[in-house]
Amino acid sequence: MPNIVSHFESTPLSEVELSTQVVIESGTNVNDSVMAMANAGTSCAFIMDGTSIAGIFTEHDVTNRVVRSPDVWEMDVDDFMTTEPHVIDRSASALDALHVMGEGGFRNLPVVLDDSGHYANVTHYDLILLASRYLEAEPGETDAFSAEHALRYVDFYGMPSKVPVEVTADTSLFDVCELMIQRDRGLISIVDDRGIVVGEFTQHDVFRKVACRVRDLHDETVEAYMATAFASALPSTTIADGLLEMAAKRHRYLVLTNETGRSVGIVTFRDIAEFFEAAFAIPIT
Repeated sequence: MPNIVSHFESTPLSEVELSTQVVIESGTNVNDSVMAMANAGTSCAFIMDGTSIAGIFTEHDVTNRVVRSPDVWEMDVDDFMTTEPHVIDRSASALDALHVMGEGGFRNLPVVLDDSGHYANVTHYDLILLASRYLEAEPGETDAFSAEHALRYVDFYGMPSKVPVEVTADTSLFDVCELMIQRDRGLISIVDDRGIVVGEFTQHDVFRKVACRVRDLHDETVEAYMATAFASALPSTTIADGLLEMAAKRHRYLVLTNETGRSVGIVTFRDIAEFFEAAFAIPIT
């Protein structure tokens, strides 16, 4: 019987709706690279040396190496990119991509489209969308030992989640970015004085709104840069419905809140994949 694992295994990347990316020539400065990414609404740039990818530059690099240091904004992006990135062929399956991304901790994986230097990008967003569309289209099954059953019937009480990192809206951008780096988090929750979540600030917000725009992060608070629309669910929500919410909002993070609106956990798409590996022996590495 078809299930989500076999669906991922039988779907080549050539048939997956892949993400766009910015193509930037080697030697472009950091400021122009960040602005090109922001204008295109993509979190990844491929740095090209002719028809070959010399490296990739992502929102993670921007947060960790760029946003706090205006002195580097005119330097070559080559000095801040991830060199020799792993690439995958378009004939590989979505499950292959999930394995590679899980093993390497990647959020972006270049896909070779042809021999002429054309590439696409597979991201967690793309895999979330593939999973959510399958779940919407296929009827549920009752095999208690399958990943399918876990997706449809196990709620978020049944899998680990991260403790939320929270700040108030008057926290400086500098302190929020420092928290991201120190705690290795891509999302910080913004709460009011009652502890109710009123927004989120992510690495996507860093490169899209802050990097190469705000020179002194101490002078600005996170309130003006946070997003007030975010993917959220009760812990009693099934994993399948959580994936649907993530797909609808195009978020790789899901904020778990209780009935009062207070955050009780943060789940990422990677957490869901790792949960399957641990609980059902589906090899992600």
